[in-house]
Amino acid sequence: MIKAVLIDDEEIALDVLDILLGEVGGVSVMGKFNQASEALRYLDELNPELIFIDIEMPGMNGLTAADKLLAKVPQSEVVFVTAYEEYAVRAFEASAFDYLLKPVSKDRLNKTLDRFRDRRLKRASSGRSAAQPVHNSAQPEKQPKACLQLHVLGSMELYDTEDRLMTWRTKKTKELFAYLWHHAGSPVYRHKLMDELWPNLPLDRAQSLLHTTLYQLRSMLKQAGFPDMIMFGDERYWMRTEQIESDAGRLSELLQREADQTVIEQMLKLYRGDYLEMESYLWSEHKRYQLLSAYLRSLGNWLPKADDIIKEAILRQFIKLEPGEVAHYNALLKVLEERGEMGAANRLRTQMKMWLTEDLGERDN
Repeated sequence: MIKAVLIDDEEIALDVLDILLGEVGGVSVMGKFNQASEALRYLDELNPELIFIDIEMPGMNGLTAADKLLAKVPQSEVVFVTAYEEYAVRAFEASAFDYLLKPVSKDRLNKTLDRFRDRRLKRASSGRSAAQPVHNSAQPEKQPKACLQLHVLGSMELYDTEDRLMTWRTKKTKELFAYLWHHAGSPVYRHKLMDELWPNLPLDRAQSLLHTTLYQLRSMLKQAGFPDMIMFGDERYWMRTEQIESDAGRLSELLQREADQTVIEQMLKLYRGDYLEMESYLWSEHKRYQLLSAYLRSLGNWLPKADDIIKEAILRQFIKLEPGEVAHYNALLKVLEERGEMGAANRLRTQMKMWLTEDLGERDN
């Protein structure tokens, strides 16, 4: 029997899902809640294996709540329930086990439960049973990490050893850090640094700004406990990048591994956007294209082998990253229609027509 908790601000939605789970069988609903904050108070006691949670809720939405829920009961899996297809990719980014579109069909719910049973069986056979002891409400004190944590897929964010978001003194301080880290420990000549970061300034002005920015960056890193991260010698600067863990580094590792469903799911969760996408640094364009191409190629190679849940997530990621490719829409339409999700298929057709209309309008202009 799978122990489950349901969270939705709509009472009717809770009742419908509860009834469906009863009809499917094999699930014991331990609790139903209208707010994630309320569920958090009882999770230790209920110790669920599956948490079904609506994404669009007042106050704390499902995406935000998922992290808090999994921190409370890390052995659990989260299944998002939503009326909006566009949340599919974000669900996987938020470490969801699966997501269900409203109105939830019995067949689709059965597939989710079958996947969970398969995963639970694999965990048990490898000595990591999904049924773990109830956790005490008092969480163990977090041990500081030895490295800084850097996110560069989508927007750039740097976290210190206690998971606090670090702030930048100036935009150039941020770019200098990104530039040196981007070169992965390789020394960069001082004149090249000035050409890349201050291309239109006189040499003396660029040199002055470089020294000021370096001082600000070193002070920031020293305060975080890394006084020797920026090195200098023979007119060149470099960064000791072994003290930094990054999402891009993790993605590169996954791309080099032999693909399986677990690897693909991890890649879908990691890829929140293109490499330094929001910063749009010109010097990062080659790496941005390189990572994106490898990522799309890996997903594309796995697509024929994927189950229809992962296949849908891959195709929605394709549409997000390549919205002009009609083939992606058609492939996803086929998946949705084969599952009998005609409402979702019709909404996707509308989305495709809107994009094509906008694209043609832009071309005409």
